Amino acid sequence: MPSIHLVSNLPGVNALGDHLRAAGLGPTSQRSADALLVLIDRPLDHVEQELLDRARQSVPVLLAGPTVRSLPADSPLVEASGLTPGRVPPAYELALVPGPDGAALGARLGSFAPRDSWIIPDKVAEDVERLLMVRHEMGEHPICTWRPSTGLGVFTLGTSGDVLADPRYHRLVGRWLRHALGAADDGPVKAGLVGAPDVFGVHVTALADVEGLELAALCDGGMARTPGQDAERRARLVDDPDDLVNDPELGLVIVATPTHTHAEWARRALEAGKQVVVHAPLCLTTHEVDELTELATGRSRLLAVYPAGRDDPDHLAVREAMRRGEIGEPMWIEIFSGGLRRPAGTWHDDERISGGLIFDRGAAPLARILDLVDDQVEWVSATGHKRVWHHVTNADHARVLIRFAGGCEAQVTISDVAAGVRPGTRVLGTAGTLVAGGPDTRPGPDARDGLGGLGGRRSPRLVTHDGRRTTLPTPPADPARFHRDLADALLAGWPLARDPLERDRTLVSVLEATRRSAAAGGALTTPA
Repeated sequence: MPSIHLVSNLPGVNALGDHLRAAGLGPTSQRSADALLVLIDRPLDHVEQELLDRARQSVPVLLAGPTVRSLPADSPLVEASGLTPGRVPPAYELALVPGPDGAALGARLGSFAPRDSWIIPDKVAEDVERLLMVRHEMGEHPICTWRPSTGLGVFTLGTSGDVLADPRYHRLVGRWLRHALGAADDGPVKAGLVGAPDVFGVHVTALADVEGLELAALCDGGMARTPGQDAERRARLVDDPDDLVNDPELGLVIVATPTHTHAEWARRALEAGKQVVVHAPLCLTTHEVDELTELATGRSRLLAVYPAGRDDPDHLAVREAMRRGEIGEPMWIEIFSGGLRRPAGTWHDDERISGGLIFDRGAAPLARILDLVDDQVEWVSATGHKRVWHHVTNADHARVLIRFAGGCEAQVTISDVAAGVRPGTRVLGTAGTLVAGGPDTRPGPDARDGLGGLGGRRSPRLVTHDGRRTTLPTPPADPARFHRDLADALLAGWPLARDPLERDRTLVSVLEATRRSAAAGGALTTPA
């Protein structure tokens, strides 16, 4: 892997450096670097200018963020870039699009619309590659470039702390570096999907939308047609899931089977040498998590968990508000999901197959709580009631209480007997309260998504102790975000922009503890 020397005086650049380090791109000394990446907001002194000029003669030099606007107009670096800097518009949400030379850089760009200022160039030399453009004032202007003849690139995005901290910006910088170094992505990865039709629809749609991933085979339990695809793009249907995981054509297997078989099919796929994604939760026990992690590490294979619910726009808005300190220190989090509805009687309602009501529909809201509170779980307490729907084995109503080491507490309630209760999320802090979700009026299976009542109803609201009420901005829905990150990991070696697998192990350990606690009548139980 190439190595990068990062030169910066910006306080928010550490996250970018960490991301490049995780991708194997640095850091290293300037003398041994394959490329130099510079982000500074002050003029270069004479020594620094000479240093970069010498480096540019042997390795690529990439100027990002506020660097170019900090250079004098007569700087040799400005001349070598092939750009004549012009005016700087005020910060606003930028509409980024791939440039005529930036197909690889713009691949899997998604809905990234950073709020930042940038430079509109007055002139661009003919031999400058235009990699990424900004739509502005009825035209498109380059914001990211590379000039092979001089070995110098410019990327004027990255002047704000929010952008510097965004993993999507890190990924663009990484692709820019790879382009300058002549590194190309691997070819498309063919994926096989094994699972239940009511679970894997999100994966079918995303695989069809993400460049670099191709749904080639599907084992769906006899469903005649792949949802979300036209006849020309239909995946090959496979009757036996064992044939799918051992298909030499496939590089990736996505396991979206009923929960009690996750560990089995993930293990079989890893043993067959596949990269593996498992629909959350990963499995039913931490022992299984540890076995799968050890197997994936030993085979040098990727094992990842699809984070159901954590990419929900309302959840992301709540999480960002908490990280900004809008409510002070969190004290209490409450998520309610459900309503009054008769269970359909599918495998989701069978305790032996789904793991029970909490495993099946509590995994996503519990994962959200673990995403909101970065602290060790001290104990959990869980109870369940079975009094109304006797045609299924899952509980009718369940409650999980979590205590974190720092004192924050959280509760998740899942119910099929709660008439008139408002599904949603509430986060109480020392300085205010966040509220997300609203009345859940959706009938049928859509209301059983286990997402904690956050999806698509009322925007999250912030109420502070001084009486201020604010509607939080929410990012656009991005259902293929995980799959784009997955494609980058498989095609270019970038780390997944997710929590490490340890977070998924923590979720399984909490779920496992809820089972023990419920069996003991709600006793306080420490996760393994």
